[in-house]
Amino acid sequence: MAASTIALFAAVLAAAPSGTARPLPSGPTLAAEDTLHTEVPPVLVRAPRVTLDEILARVERGERRRDSLMTDQRFLVTARLVRTGDARRAPEVLSEWVARVFRKRPDRVRTQILRDYQAGREEKGRPGVKVQLKARGGMDEEIVNFAFRPERRRQFRYRILGRDLVGGHVIYRLGFEPRSLLDPTAPHGVVWVDTNDFVIVRQEVGFDHSPAPPLLEDVQRIVIERTNVDGHWVLHRLLMRAEMSVPLPRVGRSFDFSMRFDDYAINTGLPDSLFAPPAKGKS
Repeated sequence: MAASTIALFAAVLAAAPSGTARPLPSGPTLAAEDTLHTEVPPVLVRAPRVTLDEILARVERGERRRDSLMTDQRFLVTARLVRTGDARRAPEVLSEWVARVFRKRPDRVRTQILRDYQAGREEKGRPGVKVQLKARGGMDEEIVNFAFRPERRRQFRYRILGRDLVGGHVIYRLGFEPRSLLDPTAPHGVVWVDTNDFVIVRQEVGFDHSPAPPLLEDVQRIVIERTNVDGHWVLHRLLMRAEMSVPLPRVGRSFDFSMRFDDYAINTGLPDSLFAPPAKGKS
């Protein structure tokens, strides 16, 4: 049916004499409308950009304000040491330490150990690997802002690596590195600063040389992250991968160490009696 229709249409066109006006089809006439071509010139907005010195000053004030808003904390911390796997053996959890930590200004701290697992502890002649941690008082979290504290500013050189728009506000990426080459174990790294509060929410730290020779041969990278709990930025997790100078029993050469902080309760009014030492004869 389609082929015969096309052949008939071709025959009509061939029979039509050259130059003969063909009748216009009935119905409305469609007009060809030119597109309106316009150019909108760019608008240049001039606004002062915050300098690096001002950013560093705001981070210092933001970290102090973060600390001052908390009078007490209760949280759960889980620390885990894992031997990395290789072609011969799978990864193995060597130690896991879980504790409930209570902190209160100015320097009160109490730790309740909930779990203390050591792989191979029951095996005779093969000592287990024990992770010993001690919570410190205070809310300053120096592990996060050590390079941005006022007393450390002269030891590091800073630069702005980028500005990113996340969730409707700006995140600054700031790099830091030691000013002096005399200390080969000094760290360098990158921090992410949330400009809503000007606090450090993430940090990545690296080392050109081992920070703990001769025991450690290399610390590849340390990642530290915070999370927001009821408007307060607090530690969330720490990840580290390191390599020993010599293989150790059970540990081997390479291991991962992690810490996770969760189940926070902030400013609940912890009583002073919670931090009192136990009476004699009581544990």
